[in-house]
Amino acid sequence: MAGISEKAASTKRRFSFHIHLVSVMILMLITSGLVIGTLNYFHTSDIVAENQARALEQVGRATVSELEGVMFPAQNFVHSLAAMNLTMAQLNNSQRSWLPMLYSSLSQQRGLSAVYMGYANGDFYLVRPLDTLEKRQQVSAPIGSVVLITKIVNGYSSNVFYDNELRPLRDQIDRNYQLDPRERPWYKLAINSPSIVATDPYVFYTTKDVGVTFAHANKQRNMVVGADLTLASVSKSLGKNKLSESSLLVMFNSDYSVLAHQQASWIADNLQVTEEEVILPRLDKQNLGVLSQFSDHSGAVDGGSFIINGEHEDWIGQIIELTLEVNADRENVKIDKLFLGLASPEDEILMDARAARDQSVVFSIFIVLVSIPIAWYVSRLVAKPLHELMNQNEAIMAFDFDATKQVNSVVLEVHQLSRITEQLKKTIKQFSDVSTMLGEEDNFGRLLDKSVQEMQTILDMEQGAIWLKNDQLFELQTKALEGMQLPQTFTYADTLTQPLVKYLLDTTTSSTTKFTSLDYQGKPLNLVVSPLINRENKLVGMIATFSHHQANVSPRVLSFIDALSSVVTIAIENRHLIESQKNLLESFIKLTAGAIDAKSPYTGGHCQRVPELTKMLANAAVEQQHGVFADFSMNEAQWEELYIASWLHDCGKVTTPEYVVDKATKLETIYDRIHEVRMRFEVLKRDAQLSYWQQVAGGLPEQEQESLQAQLEQQLATLDEEFAFVAKSNIGGEFMGAEDIERLHQIGLRTWQRTIDDSLGLSHMELDRRASQSTHLPATEKLLDDKPEHIIYRREDEKIDADNPWGFKLKVPEYKYNRGELYNLSIARGTLSEEERYKINDHIVQTIIMLEKLPFPHHLRRVPEIAGGHHEKMDGTGYPKQLTKEQMPTTARMMAVADIFEALTAVDRPYKKGKSLSQSLKIMRFMCDDKHIDADIFRLFLHSGIYLEYAKAFLKPEQIDEIDINDYLPDQA
Repeated sequence: MAGISEKAASTKRRFSFHIHLVSVMILMLITSGLVIGTLNYFHTSDIVAENQARALEQVGRATVSELEGVMFPAQNFVHSLAAMNLTMAQLNNSQRSWLPMLYSSLSQQRGLSAVYMGYANGDFYLVRPLDTLEKRQQVSAPIGSVVLITKIVNGYSSNVFYDNELRPLRDQIDRNYQLDPRERPWYKLAINSPSIVATDPYVFYTTKDVGVTFAHANKQRNMVVGADLTLASVSKSLGKNKLSESSLLVMFNSDYSVLAHQQASWIADNLQVTEEEVILPRLDKQNLGVLSQFSDHSGAVDGGSFIINGEHEDWIGQIIELTLEVNADRENVKIDKLFLGLASPEDEILMDARAARDQSVVFSIFIVLVSIPIAWYVSRLVAKPLHELMNQNEAIMAFDFDATKQVNSVVLEVHQLSRITEQLKKTIKQFSDVSTMLGEEDNFGRLLDKSVQEMQTILDMEQGAIWLKNDQLFELQTKALEGMQLPQTFTYADTLTQPLVKYLLDTTTSSTTKFTSLDYQGKPLNLVVSPLINRENKLVGMIATFSHHQANVSPRVLSFIDALSSVVTIAIENRHLIESQKNLLESFIKLTAGAIDAKSPYTGGHCQRVPELTKMLANAAVEQQHGVFADFSMNEAQWEELYIASWLHDCGKVTTPEYVVDKATKLETIYDRIHEVRMRFEVLKRDAQLSYWQQVAGGLPEQEQESLQAQLEQQLATLDEEFAFVAKSNIGGEFMGAEDIERLHQIGLRTWQRTIDDSLGLSHMELDRRASQSTHLPATEKLLDDKPEHIIYRREDEKIDADNPWGFKLKVPEYKYNRGELYNLSIARGTLSEEERYKINDHIVQTIIMLEKLPFPHHLRRVPEIAGGHHEKMDGTGYPKQLTKEQMPTTARMMAVADIFEALTAVDRPYKKGKSLSQSLKIMRFMCDDKHIDADIFRLFLHSGIYLEYAKAFLKPEQIDEIDINDYLPDQA
């Protein structure tokens, strides 16, 4: 470590001038450029912000001027009308005099939407100009209308439209305008104020415009004049005064209600319309994009800027307050708390500042670029070769050997370092290639062959061999050499009889590789032997290379072989360990499958026959050159995956009780309970006979005794016949109809007397099921019954929820088991109850759960999926996951066909005989039609002749009948 530090220090002293010269120059230039660019950027940004603030103030003054320009005439107009003190009678009688004046005033004053008079008695008079098409459409005016007069007198309304000559027009629409002016806000404000008043901005009901109402009461306080003033011109003014292409201008009040927007139609598009009212857009209660964030900066009304976070970009916002004073000769109306908000995209506003900054950066970069060649020229003689050596070593460190080349330098030490680095690269590359090759090889035999070949290549020798040690015996693992006889096996005792063995074993006295020359079989032989030493420092074998030609092996090469032999040893030991683990896993899998088959004599061999048949199907699919399976192929890992999955496809059966799998009769559990039932019948027969003899012993005439004996014989015959019926029902060989089930229930109603406590001698679990029962002896019991203790409830941990992590879609019975006598005897088909059928089907659920708990390597990750899919159906009605054909791997569908064919033809099932080939294939053809199995695989099963090959190997001769596969081929899709 000290040497390295000294060399580094020496290098720094030798080249510090050049390195620091370049570094300092570039650093100073870059720093200067950054400082200048940053200062220019911030200075320009401040100027832009000040300019924007001044521009906003100008827009504010223009907005105030626009507001005053429309409000001042409107205020004077209202004041003058109020001073005239016009009555409704005057307006009606002299309308032809007043109407031209009112219409002319409304037409000349921009912003006035309507003028009206409300009287203390509820009368109302309104004049509304209709000078635009939009206004006429809003009130559905007749063609040619220019003004609308609306009157309400004594509660009755009338609407009259006039043309441009102020002649009334005929209106085809029946209009009913109901309004009490005394209830309007403008009336209430004016009637209680000695001067003119202004309402808060609001949305006009008829035109949906935003504006204010000016109102003034006459001196007698019996009439109020009002005028609606729209703010549409303010919106137009804002649109004309936009500061930039994308900037947004908006005027709002202290409630954040928008009164004006640069886009005239924006307010109408964002109104909140309810059944009761129309509400102005609210910045604080509506999602209005960037504008909504003005409500979060209510304190910034001094014109200071703030940042608004937009959806796609940031904006710069500013708010100023507008104060209006509209003065007339007599009254003063002050409208305050109006605000003007401006939002501009930051990129757009700061475009010039950033351009200046970028120019500074470009200028600085230009200076740096111009200065770099000068500094580089000064230091290039030494820096360039060292830089290339650094890159070369980095490439070697990254195992990129193609990117390196020898570096030339005028400095002797640099040149020597380059030559040594090139030799180091070749050595590392060779070592890496061998290590990679050995690591990628997954076949033990090929691994040994490749190890020998690499040694031969490195040493430039023609032949090689490897021996592995098994106890005290060395065994040759590679093929015999041409023209040279090598010992297949040898021990330490063979050193006296076999000269070559002596040389081989002499090399194992140490852990280093040795090179020697000798005469062997009459020829000179060069021999390099490297012992294989494992992690425990034990000899596990040796690798040797041979050559009859002259060979010069340097100590450096032998050292390299030493290192390489360690890698070979580890690769061999690891692969040998993997092979041993695979063999152990395979043996354990077969042990598990054998245990499952041995568990029940009725399924013996199933777990062994299904893998064989599945493998036959997979082989046939791989061999297909045309059709559906033309592209189907399997690599070595997939074959291993299928092999394990097929052997473990029924491993969940270890959880299935044996008596359920072997249940040959309906009452069978651990034993056949028909014996209990038979004993009850025997008891009833003894009771009948006992009753008969008791009556005979009591003394009966001979004639009555004969009659009684006939009744006894009839009763005994009935009991025998009923038991025969029960026994036949227990077999489960025929379908149980409703009449048969009803008869069972009738037979079960018979009773018998029990005089012994039936809780004696029971296990604690069965006693727990009877805990709630108490009977007094003697007890009368039914001949056949479904008792509470026959119910075995399912534990919570045995229930499968609908959202289970495995994706199971199962209908779980309420009870785990129901051993009721009538319940089981009433099974319509077969011998299994719903609960027992679920328990048998549950084996596939347990198979998936058990296999998914195993830490399979990545290439075997689909073992649970393949093993657990052989009870699924192509139409998605199978179990346990209700997968469709497209959701299942091909190998799982193959296993489903194999499992069904084996089950149909098996002769060791308790509930049926093994079917013949024709019967089995006919059933499977129907299953193809019903979308239960894959028709393509079944077609392959027939065309390839696998069915017959399997039958000859595993079926009885009497099951193999004549088959024409055309009778069973499914229809083409």
